[in-house]
Amino acid sequence: MKGRAQRRGLLAVVIACAAVVAGALAPSRGAAPPLQAQPASAGFVGAARGHFTLDGAPWTFTGYDAYYAASLHTGYQCGPALSDQEVDSFFSEMQQRNGSLVLRTWFFQSFQNGNPANFAQYDRLLAAAAAHGIRVVATLSNQWGACEPGHPYHSITWYQGGYRQTNDGYPLSFRDFAVSMARHYANNPTIAMWQLVNEGEAASSHGGSCNESAAAQALRSFGDDVTAGMKAVDPNHLVNLGTMGGGQCGTSGADYAYVNGGRTDVCELHDYAHQVVMGGRTSGIVPDTHTCGGLGKPLFAGEVGIDASVLPNWSLSGVVTPVTLATRAVLFQQKMDAMFSLGVSGFLIWSKTLTPSVSWHVGPGDPTEAVMLAHQLRFDAVWASLRGHGYGAGSGGTALSAEFAAIGTGLDNALLSLSLSPGWLEDRVR
Repeated sequence: MKGRAQRRGLLAVVIACAAVVAGALAPSRGAAPPLQAQPASAGFVGAARGHFTLDGAPWTFTGYDAYYAASLHTGYQCGPALSDQEVDSFFSEMQQRNGSLVLRTWFFQSFQNGNPANFAQYDRLLAAAAAHGIRVVATLSNQWGACEPGHPYHSITWYQGGYRQTNDGYPLSFRDFAVSMARHYANNPTIAMWQLVNEGEAASSHGGSCNESAAAQALRSFGDDVTAGMKAVDPNHLVNLGTMGGGQCGTSGADYAYVNGGRTDVCELHDYAHQVVMGGRTSGIVPDTHTCGGLGKPLFAGEVGIDASVLPNWSLSGVVTPVTLATRAVLFQQKMDAMFSLGVSGFLIWSKTLTPSVSWHVGPGDPTEAVMLAHQLRFDAVWASLRGHGYGAGSGGTALSAEFAAIGTGLDNALLSLSLSPGWLEDRVR
């Protein structure tokens, strides 16, 4: 009981410190950056002033990818299938050891097994996530075709109109499927956002030529059209196109702003770079954060991956050891610190698993879990201190990333040490 009281006491200090900093950075009535607001119903994730919001306060999340999470032995399976008990264990691991708030996973039409009225596999996953306080980024299609009939690459012709046709091996066209999903889950707050495509780009073929101007136009019109259809039946959820943010075909240079400047609500990037800050002056984290900030839209890292055999110089040893896992945890922390200080609002690691850490995977007991937990506790404390203070599209404001960085290192280290005590998360304040 004494240890529990001490942990509660430290959380109270964390929240108090966050409240002081947040008060110092309270919204002002000065000039405001451009707005792109998605008003959020109670309990739904929204977007305002370049941040995600939840219950009226800026909301920052960490979590993981697990593309296979909806797979079922008796249904559609892509990757490992999880039993009901394994799904519960999976989310318990995310919640208790990582403090995770978000899982990104595939919600492709494949999981309907040819029946557009079959939502059972999505339902199972969403119910389990909700039971653990975790929200889902639901990705509806795959640029690369994995886990979809025939493994088709989405070429520019698909974005120019193929997505409206029933020629992908499914009963429904992609657009009709997306609208059907939006209608069915319109009132389910466990969905954090819809993501139209995993790693969208619009080349002529996989590895083929790129007409940048035509590709940008195709991606923009696709995103605008599908988003409009989904919003007509689901005004509660954000929509993200789904791009890598590294200068891929159709989003190179200024086209990243053009493609993300339409009806979609959220920007995204993926980072597998062997360096702390991905990219350079024209594409990558720094220009992407500036672009999305200018659009007034939140930016999240939908995939961040570091190999489990990494060495301090970012080279790979090919052998996973406790030392390489500890090294990876440090490198993840460096990436997180850099991204959040630049204005990124969410950070998802590829990927979470219930098996031992190997390759890109983070398994139970991996040192990266404590790093994730420490960061999320800091963000939870700030969110709790600002909740109900009316931060939104109509008020002036200051970006919160600066205060995250200000609280940053010392607080992270304190929470990191505390988080090493198993089971204490039961008493933490969300």
